Amino acid sequence: MQKENYLPIVIESLIFGKNSDYPLYIKTYEKYVLYRSKALIFSQSDVLRLKNNGVNNLYIRQEDKKKYDEDMINHLNGIISANGISSEDKTVSIYNYSKIYAQYVITTGNLKDTKEQLKQVIETIIEYILVSDLAFINIINLSKYDASEVGHGINVSIYAMALAGRLGFTNKLSLYEIGLAGLTHDIGKLKIPKQLLQKKDLTEEEINEIKKHPIYSKETLIENEFDNSNIINAVVEHHEASNGTGYPYGKIEENISTFGKIIIIANKFDSLARDLPYRIKLEKKDALNNMTLNKELYNNAFLKEFILLIKESDEKMPIVR
Repeated sequence: MQKENYLPIVIESLIFGKNSDYPLYIKTYEKYVLYRSKALIFSQSDVLRLKNNGVNNLYIRQEDKKKYDEDMINHLNGIISANGISSEDKTVSIYNYSKIYAQYVITTGNLKDTKEQLKQVIETIIEYILVSDLAFINIINLSKYDASEVGHGINVSIYAMALAGRLGFTNKLSLYEIGLAGLTHDIGKLKIPKQLLQKKDLTEEEINEIKKHPIYSKETLIENEFDNSNIINAVVEHHEASNGTGYPYGKIEENISTFGKIIIIANKFDSLARDLPYRIKLEKKDALNNMTLNKELYNNAFLKEFILLIKESDEKMPIVR
């Protein structure tokens, strides 16, 4: 079917002023209409024109995906290595390009087709945030402005990598594992009806179904041929609690993996600091106070370092938008 031959791409991911190596399409109802032929330059004014007409995604043919992925990774690496780009602008670019792949993974549950690209994006973030404390702080400050479901995945990934780095996990493999676990921790929600996730007044049966999503996330990773126990354990444990009151298994602290303890903190903080159907978001200070008041839910040593990390990010950097 035609629908299976085209893939959506975020408009902002296209490189301005560059000749395209592949044609771009617009979706009209169920048909894909040629928008721009191969080799034509795409500009910022094109983005504005499309946005003003309510178009947020363009499409490429499945056969052109490899070229598109190469463009994205090469462009991102070029931004990181460029000398004339400010640290703040680099941060914005890194975050936006991360969102391209995060959106595809989190909204489709398909990690198989983007496994290598996702790995490269996360490793690029790691390369950036390992450079200096300032890089950590830049990206942490930026992450708080994205309250979408995709943004939540990216935010938890960034918070978790930042906390892991502070705790001494500076080897790139460990940071990659914790970053991917943070990004995919909620991917199992795709197996739960969307209307249930958005419902305010839930029955006990509905609550219990939603509480299965960490297990569904684990299943999705396995279905996508991920067998890394560090990633899988962290994903399935992201709603556990040190005092045994969490779910899905009610583990106590000594039975929760190290990466799981990190993801629990990162996930809770970002959840408290974003709007949800059943709760208005808290300011960062209030979110940290909430976690301190309920410190029995977390590894206290990790929580202390996380609080210091967030407070220091506020003190050292102006707001990045």
